[in-house]
Amino acid sequence: MTTQSITAFWLGYVPSGEGAGPLLQATPPCVDVLILAFGNLFPGNTTCLQFLQTSHSRDQIRAGLAALRRSSPDLKILLSLIGTPNPPVGWNTGITDPAAFGAWCAQLAREWDLDGFDIDNEDLDTFPGDAFVATVKGMRAAMPDAVLTLDTYLFERDRAVISALSTTLTAINTMAYFYDFDAMTRLVEQYATVIDPGRIAVGVKAGKVGLDQGTSVADTAKLCRWNPGSGPKRGMMLWNLSQDIQSVTGQPDGTWIRTIQENLPGHPPARDAQAAAIDTPGPRNPG
Repeated sequence: MTTQSITAFWLGYVPSGEGAGPLLQATPPCVDVLILAFGNLFPGNTTCLQFLQTSHSRDQIRAGLAALRRSSPDLKILLSLIGTPNPPVGWNTGITDPAAFGAWCAQLAREWDLDGFDIDNEDLDTFPGDAFVATVKGMRAAMPDAVLTLDTYLFERDRAVISALSTTLTAINTMAYFYDFDAMTRLVEQYATVIDPGRIAVGVKAGKVGLDQGTSVADTAKLCRWNPGSGPKRGMMLWNLSQDIQSVTGQPDGTWIRTIQENLPGHPPARDAQAAAIDTPGPRNPG
């Protein structure tokens, strides 16, 4: 049986530890790709990490990453980059020198011991076009071996750039969390017409269905077992570990990550130690 990968986000901008979500170093061993959220695009073809460090200092995050490198040497760790409203810099038009931006990202990856970047382009003022494609290709040119993923949920908006970047991106993550099983699988089938299904991770959200765009536990399990008609998917993406806790979802801590592990092809059932890794004692507060 082919093992499919588990990608999960961890939020630096919400508290973690006792009374909140899991610490960075408590990322479950079943996670194959961990994405830190978020860094921001910044003027001058650079980035800013202030938002990532809203609830955790640079030293705390670096210590968590170092602990993960020791405990999970095969884990791929990415930083997710989004645009910023102030000063306004977006993915579609904000990067004016792709080579300079690629070099900046490569240096940032070295400084933070990252394996690559996640591209969260939700700029809705303009459609992504040639400038965005050039930016991602600039990142790839500067980091030939890096993991580069793209988050997407608007197929008609993104289809052209995904097709243009199909050999540049490592993978895409769908994030249509608010869709039910049938609508989500139809969307994935659309994406599979422009990029190999083996590079599509199906995104789900830990949360309450109908209230905060949560994906039901039942649909999460079904999506793990489902594959596009053209071939096996890459795996699943969870938004997010930090809020997969009872005070947010109404379900026991770690319900979504355990559901993914137990239903995704090639993954063993969750062990007690793995369940405990994302549980902390005491009452929970919304993240």
